[in-house]
Amino acid sequence: MKAKNAQVVGISVDSVWCHQAFIKDRNLHFDLLADFEPKGEVSRIYGAYDDKAGSSKRALYVIDADGKIAWSYLSPVAVNPGVDGVIDALDKLGQNS
Repeated sequence: MKAKNAQVVGISVDSVWCHQAFIKDRNLHFDLLADFEPKGEVSRIYGAYDDKAGSSKRALYVIDADGKIAWSYLSPVAVNPGVDGVIDALDKLGQNS
């Protein structure tokens, strides 16, 4: 991602403490943001909050230099969306700049 001048962050409705444990357990090298209180406020803004489940859906977003959503993908619950779509979107942004 650094080669594409991009930054990765994760966000969920879990607490900061949960995120710290998850980062340590999974040896992650990016920040996780807590959309904990008010629960799901950011997820709701991005259309990724599931009221029935009380959690965020799996969603990927590429935000451009102007702060606008350049690409997004809402993944089915049991599917890991992978990173290919993000890489393609970053490549397209690089061609347009």
